[in-house]
Amino acid sequence: MGKLPDRIRGFRQDRQGNFGVMFAVSATALLMAGGMAIDVSRMFSTELKLSQAVDAAVLATTQGLTLGDIKEKDADEKIRAYLDANLDGRNFDPSAVTIDAIVIDKATRTLTVDAHTQMPMTMTGIFGYDRQRVAVSSKAKYSQNAIEVAMALDVTGSMKNPISGTSTRKIDALKKAAKSGIATLLLDPALKDRVRVALAPYSAGVNATPVIDKIVTTTWSKGCAYERTGPEKYTDTFATAKAKIGSEAFARVGGRFPWDCPSAPIVPLEQSQAVLNSNIDALGTGGCTAGQVGVAWAQYLLSPKWNAAWPAKSQAAPYSGAGTSKYAIIMTDGAFNFHGTTSRFCDQTVKSERYAKRICDQMKANGINVYSIAFSAEVEAEMMMKECASTNTASNTYYYSATDEAGLEEAFVSIAEDIKGLRLVN
Repeated sequence: MGKLPDRIRGFRQDRQGNFGVMFAVSATALLMAGGMAIDVSRMFSTELKLSQAVDAAVLATTQGLTLGDIKEKDADEKIRAYLDANLDGRNFDPSAVTIDAIVIDKATRTLTVDAHTQMPMTMTGIFGYDRQRVAVSSKAKYSQNAIEVAMALDVTGSMKNPISGTSTRKIDALKKAAKSGIATLLLDPALKDRVRVALAPYSAGVNATPVIDKIVTTTWSKGCAYERTGPEKYTDTFATAKAKIGSEAFARVGGRFPWDCPSAPIVPLEQSQAVLNSNIDALGTGGCTAGQVGVAWAQYLLSPKWNAAWPAKSQAAPYSGAGTSKYAIIMTDGAFNFHGTTSRFCDQTVKSERYAKRICDQMKANGINVYSIAFSAEVEAEMMMKECASTNTASNTYYYSATDEAGLEEAFVSIAEDIKGLRLVN
């Protein structure tokens, strides 16, 4: 212990210079590291601001392209104007930003913008790093097509139950979510004339009262429709004597038995948000889950072969017609379990699901994009919804799983935004 003070004094009195050199080297390294940390932080902040400004400019331009307010030939000019406005609002000098590329892909209906800025460095400039390139890229979809959407909505008995852990009934969450989706689709006045939405509430069957006198059913019907049988059962062939729609004389609309149909009827393609909301507000609950019937009627509502059943304003465009995109949204909170022509009990899951899958495949073959939502549902129902939906892509999500009210609303709104094409895809 006695030698320690002597060693400290020796270290303090060392005049050989090694310590001074080491200190200078260490201090330089520490200074450079500190300077780099500051500049890296500034780079992240610059990239975030630039990315947000470019995203906003791309979304504003794609919205204009979708609504017809902006022509494709004017997109470059609009991008620059929107970008400058957004940069200025973020205390970012617009003249410091260069747009490297603006690409409109007409095949995929996407707009891509690449931009960069040269950020002056601070501390690291001492060491020769005067500027650093900060680059961002943004891509968004747009659409100029007419849009037809059919919603098959589960209004079965289980939908009157509260969402797990809450006092909110599933049906009330569905009403709110579906109306939010419709509002998103019909929000823009300029786009409203190009968007129509149809409703197919289903339980053990579908309330086809509005068109029951225009179609041929297997028996006398009070308006309740089930799946059809025969060679045309999976197709969208119109309901004639050779392709009858299933029905039962004992079934009632809004009745109290598991095989009865919903009180709320189908709604053919409609542009009025008020009409659609009114019908959604009227949704009741009851009965088994014949999801295949809901899926079938979503197909009929979008099929030009069924135009004889609808008023002129609700007639569907041809499948192959240029300028129209068709979408089905299938929603359920449980497994499809009812097959109206074979049982009066909710125990026909295999038959119901097999039937629904065939119709989903038929819709996709006809060019209909199929979205599906499993809402607070068991694994079997989730698997069914995944199989029914179109295949997810890098830029499109077709299957959604929601466990609560917020998640269900988010699913409907996300689908609506996807359909409109007004969203970023990278």
